[in-house]
Amino acid sequence: MSPKFDLQTVKRLVEDYIKGNDTVWFSAPSASIDYVVKVLVCEAQEAESVILNGFLQLKDEDFHKRALIVKWGNIPADEYGLENYLGHNWYIKFLVEDDAGVKVLNEVSFHPTEQEMTLTDGRVLQVTFDESKRPVRPGKGRRKD
Repeated sequence: MSPKFDLQTVKRLVEDYIKGNDTVWFSAPSASIDYVVKVLVCEAQEAESVILNGFLQLKDEDFHKRALIVKWGNIPADEYGLENYLGHNWYIKFLVEDDAGVKVLNEVSFHPTEQEMTLTDGRVLQVTFDESKRPVRPGKGRRKD
């Protein structure tokens, strides 16, 4: 299966966001930013920059699979793996929304891989971050698997 969203469009949306346009939406507060803060021991603003630059590093061969976001009504999203970015392998899931001709990258997930990921070129990304150090959101407990 191929990606639903064109990677060059995604990168253009990220570049536009870096220039000050509202083309990327981070859910508030973003669990992805919390993850990056915890993993890389940095501030939230730096974490956002890490995520944006991570998107810019993606290549077509980093595609993992297309997924459905069930809690949003089975909306399709693309999943990618980013190998050895800042010392870790990262899982990235996103979708591009088009509202009356205005495209927005909805950053859904950006965190260290939680399980092995096989990418389209056959590479297998291993887990590089200890899941027990996963950030706990206020009012939320750790996942019980």
